[in-house]
Order: sequence, then C-alpha cells, then structure tokens
Amino acid sequence: MLRFFRINDPYRLAIIFVLMVIIRITQSFFMDGTSYYELKWLLLGEWLNQGFTMYSETFDYTGPIAVFIYKYLTLIFGRSAFVHYGLSSILIIFQAGIFNQLLLKNKAYDENSYLPAFLYMILMVSVPDFMTLSPQLLSLTFILLALRNVLRRIDNQVTDELFLNSGIYIGVATMIYLPSMVFFLVFLFALILFSTAATRRLTLYLFSFLLAFSMCALYFYWRGDFLVFVDMYLIQNLLMESRSALSISEMSIISAGLVTIFFLSVLKTFGSARLTNFQQKIQQVIWLMFFGGIATFFLSNEKTLLELAFIVPVIAYFWTHYFILVRRRIFQMIMPGLLIFGLLFYSTYVYQNYTESLKVIEKEETTEGTMVLDSNLNYYLDHKINTPCFNQHLAIRAFQGLDFYGSAGNIFMLFQKADPTFVIDEIGIMPRLMARFPKIEEEYQRVGSNRYRRTNN
Repeated sequence: MLRFFRINDPYRLAIIFVLMVIIRITQSFFMDGTSYYELKWLLLGEWLNQGFTMYSETFDYTGPIAVFIYKYLTLIFGRSAFVHYGLSSILIIFQAGIFNQLLLKNKAYDENSYLPAFLYMILMVSVPDFMTLSPQLLSLTFILLALRNVLRRIDNQVTDELFLNSGIYIGVATMIYLPSMVFFLVFLFALILFSTAATRRLTLYLFSFLLAFSMCALYFYWRGDFLVFVDMYLIQNLLMESRSALSISEMSIISAGLVTIFFLSVLKTFGSARLTNFQQKIQQVIWLMFFGGIATFFLSNEKTLLELAFIVPVIAYFWTHYFILVRRRIFQMIMPGLLIFGLLFYSTYVYQNYTESLKVIEKEETTEGTMVLDSNLNYYLDHKINTPCFNQHLAIRAFQGLDFYGSAGNIFMLFQKADPTFVIDEIGIMPRLMARFPKIEEEYQRVGSNRYRRTNN
C-alpha cells in the first residue's frame, strides 16, 4: 500500500494533494455544522473590512499577521469558508513538502521517499480542526521553515543567512500565534547544543526574531494603538485565564488515535532503528520540537485541538520510521491499512460525536445591525458581524475604560461607528454606557432583561 510513496519523486506530492481532497470531501458527508473558531476567523475578517481597526476597535487576541490574512481574504473573496479550506489545504501540502524535503536532505532515514509527506497529510486530515485556516496552522508553516535552517546548521553549514532566516521565520510565526514563541528557545537550545554557534550569529538570530515584532509595533505605533496592541496581544494573551470548550476527557478521546500511533512508532524506533550520529541529532531536535509543541498547548489561553498540530511533524517523523522498520511481510501488508484507515475512521467518528460544544447553532432570530456585547458569535452565523467583542475577557477589560475619559471617548466613537439597531447585552455593560453617555440613553430603549432597541434614528 505504501510502496507507491516509498520513491523519491516530487510529483508524489500532487497525488498526496488529490488524496487529501478526496478524504476531506468524504469526511464532510459525515460531519455537519460550523466550528466556532472557523466562524470567528471569518467574522474577524468581515469586521475589519468594515473599517474597524484591530485591538483598539476589536477586542480579541488573534495575531496581527493572521488578522491581516483574514482581512484581505475577506476583502477579495467575501465571507467564504471554502476559500479558507482551500488555502489551508494548499498550506498543508506545502508543509508536507517542506517536512519531507528537510528529512531527505539530511538523510534522516536509510531510504529516500515521500512517505513522510504522505503520513503528514494523513495526520493532518485525521483531526478536522487541523484543516481549518487557523493561526496555529499558519504559524506551523514558518516553524517548519525555521526547522529546515536549524538542521542545515547542525549539518555544519555555516552562514549568517541561516541564523537570520531562522529568526525571521520564528518571529513571523510568533506574530501569527503568540505561544509559538517557545520555538525561539527550542531552536536556540538546538543551535547551542548540537553545533558551535558564534555569539555574533546568536545575536543575529535574536535581532532577526524581533524584526517581525518591531514591524508590527511600528505599524500600531503609527496608528496610535501601540499600547493597546502590547496589552491585548502580548500581555493579556499570556495572562488571561485559560479556558477550553472541550473537557480533558473529550480531548483525550479525540486525540487517542494520534497518541496510540505516536507511542507505537516511538517504541518501534527505539527498539529496532540503527541510526547514524547525525540521524540521532535529528531525532533529538525532533524531540525538542515535541516539547515545544506541548509548551504551546500550556501557553495557549484557549485549550483546543488546534495546538496539537504542532506535534504532527513529530508523529509523522516517528511513524515513518515505524513503516520503514516493519520487516515481516504479513505486517507490511496489514499494518498500513489498519493504522491509516483506523486512524481516519476513528478520528472522524469521535470528532463528530464529541465536539458538539464547538458547533455553532444560531441561538435565535436576529436582525441585521444587532450588536451582541459578548463573545457569543452564534448570532452572526447568518448575519453580518456588528460587534467588536470576539473575546469576553478582553471585552470586559475594554469596557472598564468607561471610568477614564480617553477610553470612554473611544468606546463611544466605536459604538456610534457600529450604529446598532438592536443590542443584546450579555455582559451587563449597557446600563453603564447609557449612564455615561446621554446620547445613547436617548436613542435606545430597554425592551427586555438584556435587550435594547434604538428608538431615535
């Protein structure tokens, strides 16, 4: 079954892409509903295209580069989940190609093939969340590019460009998804541990890492939002209380297939593999990648399945070793189909049955122009977005600025700019807004426990 991919032929990537599309279409017949996070990223792009700015007029912690991508995808294609899936599919194949190529160039296995790319794709489609155009997926692309440079350095290729590019890649990844900054330390440790890197080049690595942050900071400083950017993206992103829509047991059940394959492959690798010194160094770097991926999960303020994407390269690396090391013909015939199809069927089934809390279902009939003062985006499943609140913690923190003249003025201008016809106040801030601003009190009338309707146009 896997013999087709155990050939060093780049055109195998095209076949892998076609297989991925077929698997994804097949999965779609067994899954329904829209994920909350998919809707959030679509709505975020839509909101920003209405002329609102990130952080000062949008209460969320999504990275500035990810926001830029969502905004311009919406500008060009509109609110299109299909476009997001199409781009994420291209990214996954691109990642599979990078991953496969870095293993080929560094002779990580005793044979040259496109088996790692195929298994990488299988692992990515095994959990449907991985297929979304998430900040985690975008960030992982640059982490893999940085890994390629780090392995070249460990192979004693010494140029300033390797350190410069590695730092830039990780810096961009960090400005997409903040917890991925741990890979700066992971790769720094790898460079120091497995090679002799001059202080000058390590300093270059540090400054190039800060370059992406500096460019983003300069942009927000130019707009007058630098302090808001630092507070929402860098400080609150790390300090806010973590939460998860899925319980530990639900996440464990969904990821059980990945965990089983990982441990089975690690045991086989340690029990049967005979590695050269350089292959052992590669394996040690891969282990550092694994611990970095675990660290991103704990640093994330919303514990989701999406963080597990960072350990997919690790699992794919060991899984490839497993299939290469299987010697008995009966196992070579049975195990590929058993593990691959077993993983896909199991993951699709449990994902559909254990992620109901992540599915978006419109709560009630609403009209265009409704503003929901909360991070509940279900109201906008079939309507145009009209709220700055994408994260409850940051929304509440922003509205605390009503006690200060400058912040209160910004909130009033934001409210006037959004110009809602109906307000659903789920965090209880509307009475303070009406007390603080007579114009709002004049224009809106309470029509329910937390419902307000505009009466004066």
